[in-house]
Amino acid sequence: ENISLLLLTCPTGMMNVGRLINHSPARYLSSHTALWAALEMTKDSYYQSLASNVPSSPLCETGTDVRVLGIGSGSGEADSVILTKLLQRHSSVYNRVVEPSDEMVERYKALLREDTTLDAVKFDWRHQTAEEYFDGKESAKFHLVHALQVLYHVEDH
Repeated sequence: ENISLLLLTCPTGMMNVGRLINHSPARYLSSHTALWAALEMTKDSYYQSLASNVPSSPLCETGTDVRVLGIGSGSGEADSVILTKLLQRHSSVYNRVVEPSDEMVERYKALLREDTTLDAVKFDWRHQTAEEYFDGKESAKFHLVHALQVLYHVEDH
């Protein structure tokens, strides 16, 4: 089976992802701002480069949903780029969104109300941190997994 992993993998035993947004929103925002400064690119150019990393070959058989797992999807801008690219090759996409911030999920849903090109996507919303999601021993399989802009803080081990 074809499986694509986009940009980030991290063993679950080493993750302390998600606590920062829940326990220190100011630090989360500061880290996010620092990330964009370190990237030295605009959001538009970042999203264009992201689209070029999405596999252009079919990820599953015709008539089957492409299954996508987004860890820390935030307000959905990056997801919409990925999903739009996938919809160029596939007629339907199942997208599981793992995002702990209620505010970010609401922004994501607002984006979807404005962008009808993603109507063919079936959304599965999980209000969880990455840790909570992986602690749940979820056994679902996905064709594409992405965790963009998630890793802001890792404790020393």
